Amino acid sequence: MKNLFTILFLLFAMGAHAQNEGLVLRSEEWCNVGDLISEEVVVSGSSQGMAIYGDVAFLMHDRGQCVIINLRERHFISSYIMEGNEGHCNNASFGRERVSKDSPFPLLYVSECRGERACYVNDVRLDGSRLVQKIFYDGEDIVGPADWLVDAKRGHIYLYCTVGGERTLKRFRLPRLADNDSNGEVHLAAKDVQREIVLGEIAIPQGSFVWGRRVYLPEGVPSRDRRLHVVDLRSGRKLGVADLNGIEYEPEGIATMGGELYISFHTPRSPRDNRIYRVKVEGISH
Repeated sequence: MKNLFTILFLLFAMGAHAQNEGLVLRSEEWCNVGDLISEEVVVSGSSQGMAIYGDVAFLMHDRGQCVIINLRERHFISSYIMEGNEGHCNNASFGRERVSKDSPFPLLYVSECRGERACYVNDVRLDGSRLVQKIFYDGEDIVGPADWLVDAKRGHIYLYCTVGGERTLKRFRLPRLADNDSNGEVHLAAKDVQREIVLGEIAIPQGSFVWGRRVYLPEGVPSRDRRLHVVDLRSGRKLGVADLNGIEYEPEGIATMGGELYISFHTPRSPRDNRIYRVKVEGISH
């Protein structure tokens, strides 16, 4: 009887795991940003990271252009080149510190991704931005491109990187502006890592976003599978993977507005036609 109970338990556990791997995703196109922008506005560089504060979405493009829209009302606000942001701008997320009480938004953290793998920290407004800090990881254990994402609620910043062939999240205390050295930089070392979470196989990492106790990680390009990974940050366990192949574009930035999840998609050879979808992952509650 004991052996039978053990077998039944293992079969149940295996079945539950299989169900978690196949998360169901519901999606609808929310807007094509190109339809919101007048012809006089030139957009260059492929769509990359997206950060949302309130109703306002900051849409990053390769080499540093930022297009700002009211996402709820679906109208264009402004566009400019962010000071000092010359990288791929692969990911963007808001922190919790502000430069001053007059700053309309918290600091915006934008990933260079390639090159120095720096995180550009920006004081942003609707009509321009100022680079106020650069964050680096000086450890020699990572290879290839790497991104940064902020958990503003808990005061953490994660480095989304590759260690020993495995996609990995390294967690650090979120630096403050007061931590800047004389060059306006913060250099994090291996000794500063608070925790590491091994994510497993993610072939082509895209954006990343912390929502509650979970991190959402889009993956892939149109010529390969496109998926959305969901990982529990407390346990480090992958809760499942949702199929994004029903959407024909390349997933990029990811963020929330009003308790709903939005993903920004890159439209090849047409930077202005940045598609944004509202999505819901069935079985994942907040």
